[in-house]
Amino acid sequence: MIRTTFYNILLLLCLSLVIYYSLNVYFINNLQSTVAENGINLADRGVLEYAVERAKPIVNHTLQNKPRSVQNAIMRKVKTLKPVFRNKNPKYVGIKQNLISCFVPKSYNLSNVWRIANSWPKINEVFPVKDKSIGSVINAIRMESIHGIKNSRRGTQLKLVLELTGSQFVLFKPSWYAREDIINGTVYSGKDRHNSEIISFHLAAILNLRYTPIVAGRSISLRNNLQYADEALRQTMPVINNQQCAYGFCHYCKSDETVCDDPTTGTLEGAVLLTIPGKIVKYRSPWQRTYKDQLKAEWEKNDNYCALIRKKVQFDVLLDLIDAAIFDFLIQNGDRHHYETRENRVLLLDNGKGFGNPFIDHIDILAPLYQCCIIRRATWERLLIFSGGALSETLEELNKLDLLYPLVINEHYIALERRLLYVYSTVELCKEKFGNKIFK
Repeated sequence: MIRTTFYNILLLLCLSLVIYYSLNVYFINNLQSTVAENGINLADRGVLEYAVERAKPIVNHTLQNKPRSVQNAIMRKVKTLKPVFRNKNPKYVGIKQNLISCFVPKSYNLSNVWRIANSWPKINEVFPVKDKSIGSVINAIRMESIHGIKNSRRGTQLKLVLELTGSQFVLFKPSWYAREDIINGTVYSGKDRHNSEIISFHLAAILNLRYTPIVAGRSISLRNNLQYADEALRQTMPVINNQQCAYGFCHYCKSDETVCDDPTTGTLEGAVLLTIPGKIVKYRSPWQRTYKDQLKAEWEKNDNYCALIRKKVQFDVLLDLIDAAIFDFLIQNGDRHHYETRENRVLLLDNGKGFGNPFIDHIDILAPLYQCCIIRRATWERLLIFSGGALSETLEELNKLDLLYPLVINEHYIALERRLLYVYSTVELCKEKFGNKIFK
């Protein structure tokens, strides 16, 4: 009797294991299948969309709307990533040291510092990968005297154009928020964050996406520089509670929304961006949002969207836009409604909407990556070098060199590492589907 019971239990255990592994094999085969039941090749139908269309949705508090199946798959994949994606790659140490040596502020010669900086931009870069003069340029834009101030007509928010000694023009984006402020709402809510512009410059250098302007933090006194403001700007510079303020004129500028000199320091924090010489052309982003809650954009509805875009956009530009999507996802900039090119290559301008909320990850920012399932091999290899906390460590070291450090609270560094894992999982899903053909 005892022996019979033992064999029955053993038989039940064996059957349970068979069922368990059968279900897992079925799920994996369903995820990796290259042809849907209707016979449509998935390579022509939205890449990963169909590969995971039957996956059970995961309710995740980091997404404001019901997440799409591909986004669920990305979040699930993170849990099974290989250790190489979670461990530090020793190769990052040398790159970090080189970046620090280039970015540390240095003395400069005013007779040639602007000429050197303006000679750097080329087809696919704004600043060089290795040049100790970067530190000199950073020091010059944060220290040189102001000789003129006017309102920039560019963009939708307040930006000032400063003329520095040597007739060099820079953009000044003022501070609107404290470091610990959390921006709630949509992915594009809130005003530009000046610290996001600074950190984005550092991050772009780390990822070797050197298409951003050179940026440094700086504090200026509106009151002490009022004499240099042009007449039009002065009309928008009231004194409030004995503090010199400004609201400027732009699409979203309002007289009741001002930036003011700090009552203690008498200065206003901001990010100073070195202007990029050359002809810059502006285009509407293929992945632009509708900015209407009830209206979806074409890319949010069409599973074959990337195939359409590949017919309209040059391939190098498409790869640039995928680089930009990865970059934007890491900083959580979901507001790149337009993109700018210089010599037919995409620039990473207007990065002020990043680092708003470290507790939310808008995975749909990665749509260009998971819809097209292609990525530059150089971009992927660079991302792999900064795994396991190396990215936030290196970024923190560069941030320390800025006058306005600390630039963010620690939660943003934690979020950066979490989002990097999502990028890894997205590429790994594409790789499982299409192999190394995804690398260009």
